[in-house]
Amino acid sequence: MLKINFFNECQQNIDQSAIEKKAAKVLQEYGVDDVQFDLSMVSPEKIQEYNEKYLNHQGKTDVLSFPHHTAQQRQDVPLPPGELLHLGEILICLEVAEQAATDSGRSLTDQLCFYTEHGLMHLLGYHHL
Repeated sequence: MLKINFFNECQQNIDQSAIEKKAAKVLQEYGVDDVQFDLSMVSPEKIQEYNEKYLNHQGKTDVLSFPHHTAQQRQDVPLPPGELLHLGEILICLEVAEQAATDSGRSLTDQLCFYTEHGLMHLLGYHHL
């Protein structure tokens, strides 16, 4: 089972069902089930604040991920029956996503699915070099 806790501070309509399908597919490919994560659509100011405060990077960015556990810790977290492991949080800057979608010729939904997959990979412990 997958639960995505959506937060949309930008108040723009997004296709949550497409994002849920993409997230479910990614998690299935990696053999991860019975999890939840937070997915927030945020302003450029919010993502810049988090990028600078928590990652010591300057400026706004497209997507940030904050895992709650390492892969090993995920296996060792005792949960009550029926509870879903919380993987962490993904923040997507909706304004940056809209511009990236326009620049690449993708739909906004496809761009958000791409960023969600990218963020999930970080929550699962995969990082780029």
